[in-house]
Amino acid sequence: MQRSLVLIITVALALRAWAALLLPIDFDEPIYVDAALGYAQAIRAGDLDFLRDSPANREHPPLVKLLYAGGALLLGDAANTTSVLYTSRALAVLAGVAAVAAASWALGPLAAGLLAIHTLTVKYTAQAYLESLPMLALLLALGAAHRPRMGWLVVLGLGVAAASKLTYPLVLAPALLALLVWRQGQPSPSFQVLTPRRKGAKPATKPLRLGAFAFYPTLRTLGLLILAGLVFLALSPSLWLDPLGRLATMLGFHATYTQSAAVAAANYPWFQPFIWLATAPATTWHPEVFFYPGIDGLIFLTALAGIPMAWREPARRWLVIGLLGGLLILLVWPTKWPQYTLPLVPLIVALADPPLRRLVAHLREWNDYWGWSAVMLPHPPRYAWIAMSIFGSFVAGIYFYGLAGVALGSIGWSQIAPTSLPLSSGAINALLVLPDGRMVLAGDGGIALGPANGPWQALADPGVGRVRALVRDEAGQLWAGGNNGVAMWDGRRWHAVEGPTTAIYALAIDGHGQIWAASPAGVSVRAADARGWERVEGVGNAVVLSIAMQDSVVWLGGMGQVWRVEPASGVVRRFAGAEGFGSAGVTDLLVDVQGRVWAATLGDGLAMWDGAAWHWMTPANSGLPSAIVTALGSSSADGLWVGTGRPLEVGGLLAHYDGQRWRQYLPRNSGFSGAEPTVIQLGIDRQLWIGTRSGGIERYQIK
Repeated sequence: MQRSLVLIITVALALRAWAALLLPIDFDEPIYVDAALGYAQAIRAGDLDFLRDSPANREHPPLVKLLYAGGALLLGDAANTTSVLYTSRALAVLAGVAAVAAASWALGPLAAGLLAIHTLTVKYTAQAYLESLPMLALLLALGAAHRPRMGWLVVLGLGVAAASKLTYPLVLAPALLALLVWRQGQPSPSFQVLTPRRKGAKPATKPLRLGAFAFYPTLRTLGLLILAGLVFLALSPSLWLDPLGRLATMLGFHATYTQSAAVAAANYPWFQPFIWLATAPATTWHPEVFFYPGIDGLIFLTALAGIPMAWREPARRWLVIGLLGGLLILLVWPTKWPQYTLPLVPLIVALADPPLRRLVAHLREWNDYWGWSAVMLPHPPRYAWIAMSIFGSFVAGIYFYGLAGVALGSIGWSQIAPTSLPLSSGAINALLVLPDGRMVLAGDGGIALGPANGPWQALADPGVGRVRALVRDEAGQLWAGGNNGVAMWDGRRWHAVEGPTTAIYALAIDGHGQIWAASPAGVSVRAADARGWERVEGVGNAVVLSIAMQDSVVWLGGMGQVWRVEPASGVVRRFAGAEGFGSAGVTDLLVDVQGRVWAATLGDGLAMWDGAAWHWMTPANSGLPSAIVTALGSSSADGLWVGTGRPLEVGGLLAHYDGQRWRQYLPRNSGFSGAEPTVIQLGIDRQLWIGTRSGGIERYQIK
């Protein structure tokens, strides 16, 4: 028994830890992480009022988010969105593994083994969701309800579960009530008295317990529930100021949410909970995480076969009542998210236990009678087993070494898929970090605005066609350049700006507030207090693709040439073939913290101006992944980030240059997807944002 429990816990830990490393950021994780960061900051500042009146995520009780806040406090100054995410996932994994151990205690080792490999459970107990702790608490309560003198653990488990997520005690309410009422009506295992019986009648027993509740099982059950409610209230600081009012608001939110746009967009049928339970959706969503076939549906079908067996045993009827009652609640409730089915999974694995045991027993009997294993199975000599074991261990070692590299390299990475953005096209052409931490994205499909973790809001069509450039002026107004000129967003609507009517490739603002616009026909400048545009004569009608500002100097990139413009004196210096530039376009320019100018070219490699001369980096003389350089990252003390295209295939590469060495980020050693980078920006909390041509947004938390 102990060996099997150790094996089950090891498997549960391995699967959940693996999932925690590889799973992409899910929809609700940023919400809970932001709430945890807010709680951590309040605790560190001694602001207890914030704990009682936090505005973050009021629709759920705060206990799990406070647990995640404890992880954020342990991180100290290293706490940020990404580090707290993975710390919270680690805490969720520990609670999820503890829930598997509690299932062994409450339901038996076979049920615990099924829970350990249940893919939907693995997913949501490996992410920074609210699922692990209430599942652990309720399994402890279920186990305690079967044992004498453990009512305190029933009370504590129910209270902790409710303070973690209300859906758990609500969905399991039929099971809990049936179990508690049945249990309180049973004879005490410690004290039994025989009642007088008539001749031929069977002996009867009745409970003899101390206290008034001994004779009133229903009242005792009610008492346990009241005590559990007090524990729930004690562990929910957000309810302390106005318990009934805020609880009503919390429940009202969920009732209103059933009519929300998110629920309407999902448009799940009324029987969707059956689909979640009868299939293994997590293996379809994340095939790179769940390397083993999901048997969630088989477990559910086995549980349905076990319902008649459980009903014939009065001590197990509560499982049937709980499963059918919980399913009815989920079928009636309009919101059909997959994690809502998790409270029923312990009941499902418990119901699947007896049929599986009976099947195994029958197989053993048939084998003992027919002896088919001796005939059908091979019986190689010992040396063959040793050789196969060595070879298998070698292959598995290489495989898991590669997987471990991917898992560790994926830490800090996350993606925002094109389907998660309110843009009609997946190509991202411009990124802009606003002072309040929000992001503006521009692409072939329009412009989106939102917080770093979403949700994103599509802005109205600026009327400039394909948006290629974004910039924000000193007044806080947003300017967008596209195929049909320039438009300005005042916070409410777009205004067409008279001036360049050709395509705009880049926009920039200098130290005087002037807006520079690069186009196929030269460069135009608009003064901060003027309505018109003036052309930069020293550039002429040449194609200009990129702009960078360096104090009082403006750098311009074109087709096989770069210009250095001094607006004050009107001096323009041109760099072309004599300095190593070929015919490739200079798609991006960047001035680093050391004053060096970097020029990205579409075929000639990467050039660096040190103030006196240009120095070139190519795949032949450096670690530059490709001569097709598509984007340059925001340079800081961390070095330079470079995005490149692939010469002969779709996709791209990402590399980092620290001044001496290059490091490439590939799908096999990091969380980078391999899509072609088009723009790179450094956002708040040292988070790198990478816009791609086909993969949406890539994000990396710089350590």
